[in-house]
Amino acid sequence: MSPPTHSPNTSVTQAKTDSVNPASSSNTPSKGVNTQQRSKRPCPNYSPVNEFQDLKHVLLEMLSTWKEEQEELFIKFSTDQKNTLSKLTTELTELKQQNLAIKKTNEEIEKAVTFISKQYDDILKDVDLLKKENQAQKDYIQNLELKIQDCQHRSRPSSIEIRNVPAINNETVSDISSIITKVGSAVGMPLDAARIRDTYRLPGKEGTVRPIIAEFSSVQVKNELLSCVRKFNKANSNSGRLNTTLIGLAGDRRPVYVDEHLSGSSRKLFT
Repeated sequence: MSPPTHSPNTSVTQAKTDSVNPASSSNTPSKGVNTQQRSKRPCPNYSPVNEFQDLKHVLLEMLSTWKEEQEELFIKFSTDQKNTLSKLTTELTELKQQNLAIKKTNEEIEKAVTFISKQYDDILKDVDLLKKENQAQKDYIQNLELKIQDCQHRSRPSSIEIRNVPAINNETVSDISSIITKVGSAVGMPLDAARIRDTYRLPGKEGTVRPIIAEFSSVQVKNELLSCVRKFNKANSNSGRLNTTLIGLAGDRRPVYVDEHLSGSSRKLFT
């Protein structure tokens, strides 16, 4: 008996059937073939997928924490900046106010300086004007003094001045005229009342010897008496010049001086 033969079509049909129904082909063992069923291995707990998920979770938590910290830092920084900016704004406002106050003060000072400068210029003008007026007054006074001196000189052409003759108690004009007459007699020039026009003492401080003024009837009489006095003093320079004893006055002996009666300014020229 010959072995059974299979046609090619039969083999192809079998292969298609196996491929269409793999479960039946895999679950149903072929005849004469020793097969063993393979079981699935369970997925371990520390698989790469779980580790990735854990890492992802940790990173997300870290990012969330970092984000919160950054937000807190930003809020703090923003608050500090706002406070600083507010403080700077306040200080800037104060500086502006101070600057305005200083500017106002400077303007007031400038106005005051301008006012004072103008017043100073006005004062200088007034001073110059006063100087000119003062000089004009000085010139006017000097002219008046010259006129007065001229008048005095003209009013005293026949007058003499007798100094260092003490006054007697309750002295009168007659007493003074008697002294003038005695002076003339002492120097050798008789004088009568007709030749003496006026006699008086100049005013002065209490306790001082005031000069006697004698005005004669003419300049000739005055010049003659002065000449006699000079001759007498020159002739008696050693024995004794004209003095109070020679004119009959009691008390200590004092020299008597007879000169031309001059005005105060003229007297200064000769002293």
